[in-house]
Amino acid sequence: MHIILGILGAAVTILILLNRLSDNGIDIGWLNPFAWKRRREWAKKYHANPMFAIQQPMEVTALLMVALSKSEGEMSTEQKREIKARFQSDFHLSEEEATALVASSVFLLQDNLDQVKQMDKLLQPSLERFSEAQARSATELLNHIASFDGAPNAFQNEVIGLFNKQLNARFALAHARA
Repeated sequence: MHIILGILGAAVTILILLNRLSDNGIDIGWLNPFAWKRRREWAKKYHANPMFAIQQPMEVTALLMVALSKSEGEMSTEQKREIKARFQSDFHLSEEEATALVASSVFLLQDNLDQVKQMDKLLQPSLERFSEAQARSATELLNHIASFDGAPNAFQNEVIGLFNKQLNARFALAHARA
């Protein structure tokens, strides 16, 4: 009996000390494994690249179109005008929405075009949402933008090839299941 009383007394003493520590501003919440896991997951999301969290096929296609047009430096006025016109005609967006989509794509790229080559990470959140018609349309748009100012360069060919490879693998798997 005296052992149980000793253990209970030690437990109460520890709880009182922890309470006093928290009253004096010392945070002991890091001891909670569930809170630690939530904080860790939030930190991963906070520090992640937003380019790899795009879930809509239209937005991924827009990002790739802007990346292809920026592959040889900054986009020219004609390229921006053509991209906006394609957004309006193919995506059925208003002029303001098309301008916002171009601006957000440029912001996500932030002069780091090599990230676009990580096509598996880029397409992972949106790959299941691509229909076959959207995939064909996206490929046509990317080919059009790549050949807008002449023959496509090596970067443009590589990005289009990686994009087609990912989509072909997805639809081959879908047809195999059916």
